Amino acid sequence: MPDIFSDITYIVRQKEKPYYESSALTGMVPKLHFNTVTKKVLIKDIRGSKNFLLNRNGFIFKKIKFNLEEQDTQNNYTQYKKDLSKFIKELFPYKYIDIFDITRRSNEKAGASNKDGPRQPAERAHVDYTNSSGLVRANQILKNKFSEFRRYRVIQLNVWRPLCSKVLSSPLAIADASTISQKDLIETDQIFPDRIGEIYHLAYEKRQKWYWVSEMRNNEALVFKGWDSDTSNKDVKFAPHTSFNIPDQKIDEHPRQSIEARIFIVL
Repeated sequence: MPDIFSDITYIVRQKEKPYYESSALTGMVPKLHFNTVTKKVLIKDIRGSKNFLLNRNGFIFKKIKFNLEEQDTQNNYTQYKKDLSKFIKELFPYKYIDIFDITRRSNEKAGASNKDGPRQPAERAHVDYTNSSGLVRANQILKNKFSEFRRYRVIQLNVWRPLCSKVLSSPLAIADASTISQKDLIETDQIFPDRIGEIYHLAYEKRQKWYWVSEMRNNEALVFKGWDSDTSNKDVKFAPHTSFNIPDQKIDEHPRQSIEARIFIVL
């Protein structure tokens, strides 16, 4: 499929700090307490391209060699985490890794089953962490496992891949982080049943560039940044992303099934 134009959903800037009730609280669809706007943008297909780098663009596209066994989901993804750790080690020689969250998503009406409830694709341009909340979450996850993590560079990664044989509806779009200004990233409170997190929602600007991988297979993965402790400003820190609709997609015939892993690596 060639480059396409499709709608991306953005946050509308407002005076008060926006917030929303997460799907873990609502049971399926998050409840937003802010306005959004859709803009039709060009989303370029990067299949076959090798011109994107994690520290320059915020994401990379890679082949992934292992499969997820269904019974492993009942064992807290033990084998999947081992395989992911090896996969990431080949990309980034880390000192320590912690795969702290694995979430399935589906655009079917019932969503995809997870321990904390069903999940559908996220349909707003966002980043999972902010400058502040990335460090908070790193401290929560790492302090009792790798207590000296603050002495090193820490990166939060997301490894996103299909579970269906081919993505023909609701694929993932990723913004080139080098085209995103910090002022485009709007701090938003995320309300959970037991805590309040913080993410960035993305406000629209014409200069932003978007990419996707056409007909992505389950032996492929998008690896992208959610947060980076580096303060030198030499490398990008955040890669906004969202699901979007392909023109004339047929969800009933070709539902999207995907899995994403949130990971901290200490370099």
